[in-house]
Amino acid sequence: MRLHLIIPVVNERKNLQRLLPYLLDELAGRGTITVADGGSTDGTEEYLGRQARVQYLSCRQRGRAQQMNEAAALDTADYDVMYFVHADTRPPAGFYADIRRSVAAGHPVGCYRFRFDSAHPLLAINAFCTRFNGLACRGGDQSLYLTREAWDELGGFNGEMQIMEDYDIIQRAWERFPFRVIPRAVTVSARKYRANSWLRVQLANLTVFRMYKKGAPQRAMVEEYRRRLRPW
Repeated sequence: MRLHLIIPVVNERKNLQRLLPYLLDELAGRGTITVADGGSTDGTEEYLGRQARVQYLSCRQRGRAQQMNEAAALDTADYDVMYFVHADTRPPAGFYADIRRSVAAGHPVGCYRFRFDSAHPLLAINAFCTRFNGLACRGGDQSLYLTREAWDELGGFNGEMQIMEDYDIIQRAWERFPFRVIPRAVTVSARKYRANSWLRVQLANLTVFRMYKKGAPQRAMVEEYRRRLRPW
C-alpha cells in the first residue's frame, strides 16, 4: 500500500518541526508526505525546503478543503490511500499498519478516535465520545483516510467550504462506504481550549454544528466561530 499523507497548514512551522520526523520514521519509505501550505508567513516554506523527504505545495487558495484537494491531485497514480492529518495532531505509532488492515477488512474510509495532550477531565469526556460513530463525535482532528477509489467517487472535499468540510465528506462517505473508527487514538493539541476555555469552545462548536445542520451559509458559520473564540 502506497500512502499519501497530506497536512494542510497555515503558520504551523513549530508543530511541523516536531511532527514530520516522527511521521517519516513511521512511514519508512512506504509513502509520501505533502505539506499543503495556504500562505504561511512563519518560515514554513524555508523550513520545508531543507526537508528532502517532504513534498511542499504552495496552494493557490487558502482554505483547508481547497488545500487538501490540491495536494490530493498530485501524482494520483502513485498512491493507493490518502491520509489527512492536522499539524497539531500525532497519529499513533503503527498508523500505516492500522490503515492497511482497515482497508483490507473492507473499510475504504475511516478515522481514529482521539485524546488530548492534556489531563483536563472535561477534555477526557470529549475524547471518550469519539469512539462512537455519530456525526457530532467526528471531526478532522481525528485524521481521515480514504482509498483512491473512494476519493474519486466522492469527488474529494467540497472546495467551496471554509469550515465543516470534514463533516461534509464524512456524511457523503457514510452513504456509500463502510466507515470505520479505528479503536486507537491520535493525540490532539488542546491549544484551542487553553487559549479560551472548555465551555467557550464547546459552545462555539455546538453553535456552529447546529448552524451547519440547518444549512447556514459558510460565511455566517466562519464569522460566528471567530466571534466566539480567541485565536490559538
